[in-house]
Amino acid sequence: MLTETHWISIANHSARRQLRGASTLRGDIHLSTWATVTNTSLFRKKQGGISYLEGGDGPPVVLLHGIPGSAQTWAGVGQRLSRHYRVVIPDLVGFGLSAPPAGDYYMEAQAAQLGALLDTLGIDELVLGVHDFGGPVGLTLLRMFPKLRVQALVVTPTNFFTDTYVPPVLRLASVPVLGTLFYKMIAGNSVGLRLMYRAANKQGLSAPTDHLTSGAVDLTRKIFQRSLADLHGSYRDVESMLPRIRIPTLVLWGDSDPFFSVAVGERTAKAISGARLHVLTETGHFVPEEQPAVVAQEFLTFLTGLELHWKSFAKLTR
Repeated sequence: MLTETHWISIANHSARRQLRGASTLRGDIHLSTWATVTNTSLFRKKQGGISYLEGGDGPPVVLLHGIPGSAQTWAGVGQRLSRHYRVVIPDLVGFGLSAPPAGDYYMEAQAAQLGALLDTLGIDELVLGVHDFGGPVGLTLLRMFPKLRVQALVVTPTNFFTDTYVPPVLRLASVPVLGTLFYKMIAGNSVGLRLMYRAANKQGLSAPTDHLTSGAVDLTRKIFQRSLADLHGSYRDVESMLPRIRIPTLVLWGDSDPFFSVAVGERTAKAISGARLHVLTETGHFVPEEQPAVVAQEFLTFLTGLELHWKSFAKLTR
């Protein structure tokens, strides 16, 4: 459970990825950056205001990041998965290289933009992976787009609950003016977020620059404050989705997450029918970034052990 001590310590390079520049135009898609792990690549693309990484062929796997975060959260995992699947990793609206929000920036607005992106990409069935704020955004996507055929779900540290413990100092979120000033101090600046990121992972990683664009820093603060100002109201619809999930689910948690303890991971797995929990040792909050090879292998082992029925694919690519 997140303690006040953890937050106070947070208040008071991710491993460098080899990114090589390429720049070419294909129709209205701009390919700008690619990263290689063995023989796989992820290409930077853009549709409308949404920037995303994509690579590989086969059944689609869509991976959603949290805060602070960007598509780089899942890049190491996605590169490995793209040997077997079509991987799509969006920058949420206002994060990474995506355009800033035109209006709202919270769960439903993010889910609406993701639903439009998937429709444009011709994706109506997928495996979904989520981390942190990407968790409630992902469940909101399922609620708002019930025709999406999500075949399986992989959950890394996140919160789905209305009654998660909030330390007293963080309850300032609901206090006008003072709450905003406090949250700007701890989560509304790049220094505070770098400290938070460093404190919350066990590998000594530094936050990637894509996580800390000026727009992303401001939105990270707003999302933290909005969530904690009214956790019950903000997460009521998210928590109500949990008993309705009837798809294979894998929950991957860090044993040393200072935000959401293993007990939260256990509760998450129990709330989703048939979900499996695997706790990763010597791992903090940023599971996909801290353990990309392990997470990718867990993904592959989980998916290849399932009897999934894809409309668009005769069989899973292995």
